[in-house]
Parts: sequence; C-alpha cells; structure tokens
Amino acid sequence: MTLGKQNRLTAINSILSSIGQAPVSSEGGSNPQTNLVSDILDITISDVLHEEWHFNTEKNVEFCPATSANPLDADPWGTAFDPFGQLSTPAVVQAAVGGEILVDNNILRLDITDDDINRQYDITIRGNKVYDKVNHTFLWTHCIKCDVVYLAYFEEDPETGSITIPEVFKAYMTHRASTRAATKLTNNANLIKALAQQELLARASCMEYECNQTDASFFGFGHNSHYKSYRPYQTMLRR
Repeated sequence: MTLGKQNRLTAINSILSSIGQAPVSSEGGSNPQTNLVSDILDITISDVLHEEWHFNTEKNVEFCPATSANPLDADPWGTAFDPFGQLSTPAVVQAAVGGEILVDNNILRLDITDDDINRQYDITIRGNKVYDKVNHTFLWTHCIKCDVVYLAYFEEDPETGSITIPEVFKAYMTHRASTRAATKLTNNANLIKALAQQELLARASCMEYECNQTDASFFGFGHNSHYKSYRPYQTMLRR
C-alpha cells in the first residue's frame, strides 16, 4: 500500500479518534467539536512554526526600501539603491529621504542577520512594514539583511509555491494537537499521558530530521561557508 501525504482532514480525524470521537468527511460543518479540533490544530501549527525550524527559516535575506512614489505599489523585495547613477531623479530623491520596507503576510518573524555590518538599529514588524526602534522610523535609506521565519502550510499550493510542512512535522503537530484536545475535551489522565508520550516520540523524530537537514556546527561559521574536518587517513595520503 502506498501512503499518501497527510492533509488537514486526516489530521483532524486523527485528533478526533484519539479522544474517542467519530471521524468526519469534511472539515467544515456545524459540528462544534470538529470546529474546536480544527482551531486547536491551527494553534498548534502556529506554535510549532514559531519555534524556527530549518524548513521554514532562511538566513541572509535582503530587504530593500520601496523606491516608487507610492511604496505600496513597489516590489516588497525591491532592489538596492544606486544614488550615483542609474535611478531616475525622483527615485534618487526618495532614496536619500528613505523608503518603507514592506513585509509579506507569510513572514512570521524577522531579525537582523548576526553578521550584518549595519548593527546601528533594532528592527521589528509593525503592520506590514519594518520599523527601526533606534531611529524611530519606518523609513530606510539602504537595504538590510535579515533572518526570516516563514509561515508554512499543511497542504501544497502549486500556484503560490508556498512552503509545505514536512510529513514528520505534520505527524508531530497532529500528536501535539491530540494531547491538547484531550486535555481540553476529556477528563482522562491516562489518555493524556499516553498521548503526551506519542508527542515526545514524534518530536524526537523532528529533532532527528532537523539535525540531518541543518548540518549544524558549534564553530559558528558564517553564511555560505563550510568546514572540512581533519581526517586521519589524509596523513597517510600526505594531503
């Protein structure tokens, strides 16, 4: 038997079955318990994504101020300013004054990259714009590099090319939501303990996946760099 990818409906039915409820054929409907389980799943997904995993983070992403007369009409990723040559006069003027850096709705968290040389500011997201807490302004005269935590989705969307949650994390989210649902909707301590044990096993699988994907190192190498450790056999090969 070929196993298919888990979707929201299968996750909801798994949560319902874990608390002794019958499965449903669709996510919507007027069943308040199904709607509550769906809300619990959404909250759990958000909690896990905010933990900043490898699949929904990206380092050294460049954000540039909007250069159009109306910043909302500009590409939120923008291009670097070139006040000495290639931009038109209005754009050069706005570059000197500053422009707003817009943030997409699929971005959960934003922070200045650790090795960014421009550390004279502290950023946060207010509305859909990057705010400088040091200079107290939304206006930026240069591009900045940030580490980004993105929103990811339970099911694929080929049209938008959105980030999809890996299957191992879907299982963890489902088990975690099951434990939360059992805590809220049942009064069975043994059931809660059993579901919590399954949640821990699922998280261990996520940690194994994370370690394999990130190739993390305590040496703290910068972006786009690598380290080749010493291999004893190279001494014999005189390398």
